[in-house]
Amino acid sequence: MNQEEDILDIAEPEVKIKLSNTDLLLGKAIEPIKRLQVISPDDFEDLVREWSCGYLKDKYIKVRRCGAAGDMGRDVIAYVEYDNRNNLVWDNYQCKHYTSSLSPSKVWIELGKLCYYTFKGEYSIPRKYYFVTPNGISTKLSNLIDNPSKLKKQLIYEWNDKCRTKITAGETIELVGGFLRHVENFDFSIIDDIDPQELIEQHSETRYFFYRFGGIHKTRPDPLEPPKIISANEVLYVKKLLEAYSDNHKSIIKDITSLSEHVGYHQHFLRQRKSYYSADSLMRFERDTLPPGVNAFDDLKQEVYDGIIDTVESKHEDGFERVKEVCKVARSLNTPSYPLNSSIKGNDLVGLCHHLANEDKISWVG
Repeated sequence: MNQEEDILDIAEPEVKIKLSNTDLLLGKAIEPIKRLQVISPDDFEDLVREWSCGYLKDKYIKVRRCGAAGDMGRDVIAYVEYDNRNNLVWDNYQCKHYTSSLSPSKVWIELGKLCYYTFKGEYSIPRKYYFVTPNGISTKLSNLIDNPSKLKKQLIYEWNDKCRTKITAGETIELVGGFLRHVENFDFSIIDDIDPQELIEQHSETRYFFYRFGGIHKTRPDPLEPPKIISANEVLYVKKLLEAYSDNHKSIIKDITSLSEHVGYHQHFLRQRKSYYSADSLMRFERDTLPPGVNAFDDLKQEVYDGIIDTVESKHEDGFERVKEVCKVARSLNTPSYPLNSSIKGNDLVGLCHHLANEDKISWVG
């Protein structure tokens, strides 16, 4: 046979999907499940903390993480409720990072610790005991978990090799007497696992998800309507708006009730309050969407300050004209560096001007 007959031309591949600018900048998106499968040990530990703080804490009355040393086979402890004896009912989440699926050989020591320390009375038997891993559990381990009596029998069989001298340093734990009876009577149906896809879905309910896995973030709700009564956190920017109206009117407008006599000022004031609360809603949306420490709203506020300060410091006929001109400039600012830029509404940037006034960083008169 002619070797050349086995050599084929390479057909040029076609990309049969619509590409966005983001696709070209960042490349093909990686599915969350694939990201989880290649996550580093340190990143997995961070993800577990994010999941514990952002998801589990909403499902339990208290959640704690044990330290690496001396955890006695406990990783994430989640307290469910108090029983009729005032003892805490709890679930254990044992988090293990391996580059492959979790196999039985890697869990005997963990189950050994669970049996030994509950026998010793170091802690009560949990309601549920979950294995949490980035690559899931092997079919063999899954079959054992689905058959608790077989899991128990296999643990007893593996004890001398996998657990006897490995439970605690410098001690040999013999599976005899009362301890053997404890293991034989132990309810292994409490053992379960969190599937990686389920872990991702639970993590998606936290504000760390988009930072960790990317994707389209949740839709921002409509901004809150301003309350009828001026709240304590509005006092300064409201005072400065009254000063601006007074400067324009050439007479003192001392309080909000007086604005009703000036239709133009009153309508303008209502729009500014609406903008203030729009920016406030953006701040709350960011708090619920992005992880702590990002401080993107403060960065955006600084960006608005930098964009308007020259206009603030320019000469204007009066304070009211200054307000209008500054807010006009703010509304036209481009803020692509803000992580939630696509969620910014028209009034947010104007509202940030009043947030800055409220923090006494800018003024309209003097």
